[in-house]
Amino acid sequence: MDRELACEIVKDLLPLYVDGMVSDVSKKSIENHLEYCTDCNEVYNNMAFNLEMEKQPSEVQDVKRFLKKTKRMYFLYGLCGLSFISILVCMIVDLALNKGITWSLIAGSAVIFADAFVYVISASKKNKGCFTMIVISIGIFCLLSVIQITRYYLMDVGTFWIFRYGFPIMLLWLGVLWIPVLSRAFLKWNIWDCIALFMLLVIIGNYITKLITGDYVWNDVLRMRGFIGNALGEVIGIILFGIIGRIKKWRK
Repeated sequence: MDRELACEIVKDLLPLYVDGMVSDVSKKSIENHLEYCTDCNEVYNNMAFNLEMEKQPSEVQDVKRFLKKTKRMYFLYGLCGLSFISILVCMIVDLALNKGITWSLIAGSAVIFADAFVYVISASKKNKGCFTMIVISIGIFCLLSVIQITRYYLMDVGTFWIFRYGFPIMLLWLGVLWIPVLSRAFLKWNIWDCIALFMLLVIIGNYITKLITGDYVWNDVLRMRGFIGNALGEVIGIILFGIIGRIKKWRK
């Protein structure tokens, strides 16, 4: 009975003993007990092993994080280097052929936009969708402006279309992208419902785009002219992804 009681006491003290939080007297008593008690010795070995395993992943995780950060850093440095070389080559060729900076300005802006997009995706940990959409919104605005300025003022090609068509259509389709992203981030919609919402907005966006460009008039929209050709695939997608979204919610 005394031995069983002693074993229970030792087992209660073992967590403190493993953490080194017992007095010298208690430590000596526990060690003496472990010398002859195989039961408590097995419990002690398990505790010591689990503690070692808990410490090891923390160190391993630190190494993995360091390696991952290093790989990302070298990847981004390499990407910036290649981008700089490509922009420089485009400008040299443009200067040689056109005696000025024309189409290389568009190419350089597109490369910088792509670099910013890749950087945000690789560096963002939280709210990646929102940060990505911010970069896309700013990047598209700048890229459209550069295209208009370069073609109309520097190359004397085309018309001044940016205010009539460019910005309105850009804002429309950015809204189509932003609404599902915000629904995901703030309303906590599942990904399937967001895809279904995106497809619904694509249908609306297609018709409004054609209204802006003059391909449709309001009467055509009300009669749903060409609905099968323009929106049938999206409607099927809405139904399909909506059903998947409901199934995912029911399973939770």
